[in-house]
Amino acid sequence: SINVVRGKYDDVEKSDSGSNDGEVSHFQALATAVSGTVGNGNIAGVALAIALGGPGATFWMIICGLIGMSSKFVECTLGVQYRDVGDDGTIYGGPMYYLTKGLKEKGFKTLGKVAAVFFAIFCIGGSFGGGNAAQSNQAALQIASMLGMSSGSSGTIIGVVLACVVGVVIIGGIKRIASVTEKIVPFMAIIYVMACLFIILSNFSYIDDAFGLIFLNAFSMQAGFGGLVGVLIVGFQRAAFSNEAGAGSASIAHSAVKTKYAASEGIVALLEPFIDTVVICTMTALVIIMYNSGGVFEYGSDIIINGERVEGAVL
Repeated sequence: SINVVRGKYDDVEKSDSGSNDGEVSHFQALATAVSGTVGNGNIAGVALAIALGGPGATFWMIICGLIGMSSKFVECTLGVQYRDVGDDGTIYGGPMYYLTKGLKEKGFKTLGKVAAVFFAIFCIGGSFGGGNAAQSNQAALQIASMLGMSSGSSGTIIGVVLACVVGVVIIGGIKRIASVTEKIVPFMAIIYVMACLFIILSNFSYIDDAFGLIFLNAFSMQAGFGGLVGVLIVGFQRAAFSNEAGAGSASIAHSAVKTKYAASEGIVALLEPFIDTVVICTMTALVIIMYNSGGVFEYGSDIIINGERVEGAVL
């Protein structure tokens, strides 16, 4: 996957005419898709998962991320396989295309059209409610807080400014979106990862305790079978919100890649859940667990304080 993103196989992927059908590179497609996943779900989503399901929800988020690598591979491979290429080279792809064409090939023409229409409607609704509304709201609150502004009328002003800036990028089409995200996303991810690593390494002695708490709570039967199922569901819900594996929206961005081999983009796409959930969400969870524990960890009847087991201690 990494070699494909680096462009190692670009010459192999060219069509017989010596050019690639598509508008963006593998890295640009990856950055565009990651820009829609790395954000609110990695911070607020992880915090909510831990608040609702305890530290054990982190384990199930990781499992969901690994499983999500498979579903992301499939949906993005299908996106390239069944995409349309316009006369001007513009690419049209995504679940609405592979649902229509793929199910038609299987003899379910009507079902394919109905499913494609439903996806398009739900995708637009999800983009407003599940993605943009949450992201823009948090951005406006943070900017208002940093500038000492009230979150009331100033939130509207900040929202309008953000909408104008984003609009300038989006109106330029997938090429402009990709050219912007390939510069912003790595910078954003590196800053966040470095900040997490600084906190984690500053509390290095607590890492094993934090992981122990995650694994212990992931399989703890103290709350009964219902509690175990509850923490599993919370972890899977938050992970799906974070990496959008199976949602289909990432397939739209990946469909525009320059390649004649559909599976090559599927291989690139499976990096997203790994980067987003397995790496970034796990680091966020460790920071949250370490900060809230204050060096005090409870394993059943055992109490660990600053890395040392204390007999007879009571929380």
